[in-house]
Amino acid sequence: GLTPLMMLFNEKIVQPKLGQCTEAPTEQLPDAINEKNPVIIAGFGNFGNVAGRFLRAHNIRTTILDNDSDRVALLRRMGFKVYYGDASRYDLLKAAGADTAKLIVITIEPPSKRLEMIETIKKHFPNLQMLVRAQNRFDAYDLMNAGMLHVYRETIDTSLRVGVDVMKMLGYRAYTANRAARTFLKLDEKNLKKLAAIRDENQYIIAAREKIEELEKIIQTERGDIKLQDESFHRAEATASIFGF
Repeated sequence: GLTPLMMLFNEKIVQPKLGQCTEAPTEQLPDAINEKNPVIIAGFGNFGNVAGRFLRAHNIRTTILDNDSDRVALLRRMGFKVYYGDASRYDLLKAAGADTAKLIVITIEPPSKRLEMIETIKKHFPNLQMLVRAQNRFDAYDLMNAGMLHVYRETIDTSLRVGVDVMKMLGYRAYTANRAARTFLKLDEKNLKKLAAIRDENQYIIAAREKIEELEKIIQTERGDIKLQDESFHRAEATASIFGF
């Protein structure tokens, strides 16, 4: 089931937005799939599209599934081979080659559909490795509790890139900013796994505050270490310039 905070988030934010989405016509039949590739991408919206284009640029063959008929039509006009259908269904996964594929990237909407798809794959295609998109931290909790090892929060990398650019624009060295982002991500992912197991809302809030404070203390300590390294680096540069190296 959903965590308490995820239930609140789902009620206040996710469901209203879902009501605005245009559903694909229910009477449309899924496409016949005539290829089997090592990678399946389920959902080719903004998230899946970037991953898919990246793989295509490297000549990695993918089978693309999407249940939005308008998007499928548009993508085909843009030169993508996309199959229409509900990727959470066993028969469509079977037709897409889920029994022989190595990996599947799951980005379909809504989050409940992703969880449904995960259970179908675990039951019928146990050898298929799953890489799953999470819309946010709370979605990630549910995916991790469903046993997912490869969960990708869709905003975390971009958010950290903004933070890195802010630091660089304020005068920090690129190395310092990038290292800080890597440290933050590593610690945040570690905390994510611990917090995912907490079901009680009050306990979650207490634990989350503790983890935030703990992360900030570690970052502050590392900042001191980086500052010392930077000072040593600049002294070495100055010495080198004096001696003409």
